[in-house]
Amino acid sequence: MKSRKAFTLIELLVVLAVMGLMMGVIGFSLLSGGGAELGSSQRNLLGILQKARTKAAATGLATRVIINAQTDDEEKFHRYLEVIIQDPNATNSWMVENEGITLDEGIYFVPEDSTASVQPDGWRSDAYSQWSQDSSQEFFLKDAFRGLREEGQGTEFKFIEFDSSGNLVCPATGSNSISTIPKIVLAKGAPNPVDPSVPLRFDDPNAVGGILLQRFGGFAVLEISDFVEQ
Repeated sequence: MKSRKAFTLIELLVVLAVMGLMMGVIGFSLLSGGGAELGSSQRNLLGILQKARTKAAATGLATRVIINAQTDDEEKFHRYLEVIIQDPNATNSWMVENEGITLDEGIYFVPEDSTASVQPDGWRSDAYSQWSQDSSQEFFLKDAFRGLREEGQGTEFKFIEFDSSGNLVCPATGSNSISTIPKIVLAKGAPNPVDPSVPLRFDDPNAVGGILLQRFGGFAVLEISDFVEQ
């Protein structure tokens, strides 16, 4: 009988361990309260950033993850991204590394400027993206031709850049030129039909996640608890 009771206790511990593992898997898939789509987009983005950093270090060429910022393109605005690599033969030309991907349905990159979207009450004060370019730096690319994109009049993009050593490029801000560490924020949102000048709206202050980049390596996955409440 004693042996049977011990066996039953072990079975119970195994069941509890399996339940804990399953809860962990479910928790990751529902990361930051934004549902499976937010968690999936976050994981895909993390893989793309890791790939871009590795590519920059391996080739010795600046590499950028570019995010569509063309406000009149509702389908791609702050949802579509590509990886591009500096063309070694031309200063203003970039080699297209992939065909580009779109974030999961209903998931958007949160703009760096609060005036570019409508946020609900309770929105975290720091839940805005920060790119490798400063707010005054515009970046336009022409359509791809034979695997290359040239800078110039075309589609506007925001970007995260890794230099020829694979280090993160950080923008200098303020009169003291203090570098700001880029941060990508994702949230569940939708196009804003009320005001065309404010292209996005976010309705759930808890459906937010992101990735904080490290200058010399590594990435930190951000959950809703990592953002500052107002």
